[in-house]
Amino acid sequence: MGPSLNASASQPLLEWEYEVNAGAMLFGSTLAGGFEGETPVLSQDGMCAMIFSIRNQLVTAPSNFYVLAVLDENGQLVWRGLMGAIVPRVVFLSEDCLVYQISTQEGIAFLSVPLKTVRVNGRGSGFVDIGTMTGGEWQASTSSRSFLTYTRSPIPDGAQLMVKKWRIPRNEVKLAPSTFGLEDDNLVISWPTTVGQTYQVQRSSDLRSWEDVGLALTGNDTIMAYSQPSTAERIFLRVVLP
Repeated sequence: MGPSLNASASQPLLEWEYEVNAGAMLFGSTLAGGFEGETPVLSQDGMCAMIFSIRNQLVTAPSNFYVLAVLDENGQLVWRGLMGAIVPRVVFLSEDCLVYQISTQEGIAFLSVPLKTVRVNGRGSGFVDIGTMTGGEWQASTSSRSFLTYTRSPIPDGAQLMVKKWRIPRNEVKLAPSTFGLEDDNLVISWPTTVGQTYQVQRSSDLRSWEDVGLALTGNDTIMAYSQPSTAERIFLRVVLP
């Protein structure tokens, strides 16, 4: 008898994809470059921030602007800010707040954006005096099960500026509905079965590592049960659907 192992690795699943539309960021604009400022970045709660440049064709002297945009966990645009000719730097990102920094002639300015209340084209607000702090550093998330892929810079000819969010699915175990009891000092687990369905009894001492108990059973539309002597040792039982 050994631990039940899943031989196949989990495959990433595409959650959403987003194509940057320069004209939607600022009317009359086209893309001027790819992603910059070490973005896109992904927060632990699934928010995405990205920096790119656009070129506006409607002004007398066409010029480039940097844009900082934030997407929610579903890939929907929740905020975008025009940064002018200064490349911003993302310092912190969550579903509640974006913090970024910009360099000015006076020093470094930190600004925050309340993402749950701001309009898509609303302004952020400064919260640290210019020149009193050194630059912040983005801390990448290490506990998220998601990651991003995106168009490299410079953008290949004919390519779109895209970002995609992927998720690594959890290996969730499907359990059969079961009942537990004690009979003659034996721990008993029982469960209703369906004809043709396979059932596997498993046990554990810590609820983390599970091992198969005997061979898998095939349902026959009756109540099946498994019992073992009850001891002072901690033991847990379950029935899974392989």
